Amino acid sequence: MALPPEKYTLSNFVDACRNPEKFRHELKKRYGDVQKHAFYRKYGRPTDIMEADWDNLLILDACRFDYLAKHNSIAGELDSAVSVASTSNEFVEKTFAGKTFHDTVYVSANGFSHHLEDGTFHEFVSTYPESQRDTLDSELYRNYRPEIVRENALEAHERHPDKRLLVHFMQPHGPYFGPKAEALRERLRTNHGLRFSAWSDDTTVTSRSDGMVYLMDAAEAGYVSPSELQEVYVENLTLVLEHVEALLEGLDGKTVITADHGELLGESTNLYSRVTGDRYEHPGYVWTPELRLVPWLVVPAEQRREIVAEDPVNRGDVDDEVVEEHLRALGYQS
Repeated sequence: MALPPEKYTLSNFVDACRNPEKFRHELKKRYGDVQKHAFYRKYGRPTDIMEADWDNLLILDACRFDYLAKHNSIAGELDSAVSVASTSNEFVEKTFAGKTFHDTVYVSANGFSHHLEDGTFHEFVSTYPESQRDTLDSELYRNYRPEIVRENALEAHERHPDKRLLVHFMQPHGPYFGPKAEALRERLRTNHGLRFSAWSDDTTVTSRSDGMVYLMDAAEAGYVSPSELQEVYVENLTLVLEHVEALLEGLDGKTVITADHGELLGESTNLYSRVTGDRYEHPGYVWTPELRLVPWLVVPAEQRREIVAEDPVNRGDVDDEVVEEHLRALGYQS
């Protein structure tokens, strides 16, 4: 692969040596280009989820194929698929932007969904209304809980029984719920004085600069081991699967369970982490199995739905500040 001579000059190389972060960024970018083509050859090209055959598509945010294969509790035919993205904003942009799906209702707890134009779907349903703009972080995080997403999804299906249903759960993505996660946060608060914005009544703790956003940050800082982080990831995967299973009881038609992207959970065994040093979270535009291989679990269906496309209904307004607050809560904004 030829390197553009106008970009890779001696003066630019000297400048990059003086700025290690710039050098590292360029290295990751070039490595990603090579990585993508190698990934295509080994695993195939990405799946266009909106062209796939389903009546209900349930997205588990940051769910890795290998972890679902090991911990899945739902009957069905499990295979892997290649995601178009390694982070949610990239997934939303590549999957939905500039298109219309008037036969589909989209229920989402992911803030990047709000970047789409009105009228993209027949109806867009957010789990966090404008009225919650001024709530404390500890209350705001309630909107990521899988039971809230499940309730919104069932209500949307009841309103629109002749539409495809697309549901975006936030788990197993952080912030992490469950007793293991809480015990780990309590240990870090007690032993290291760490504060976590999601679980504090102090509204000033809203960014990585004055507190931890969630346990992934603590792992990156060395306070949490990879094995501990993986345990709370599994805890949240198990949690969301329980609510997915409950949701399935209220749905008819063919259901597929998948993910928008995967997650790096501290492993140092993959080539990407060895080259770049990134061992956690989900950097954008990266091609590695931990981030791009997602589950494609087809749940048996006795009967299919009759799907009809109709003009969009007005979605409830969500203030831009609300969206930004939720993205900060997920660690995307500083």
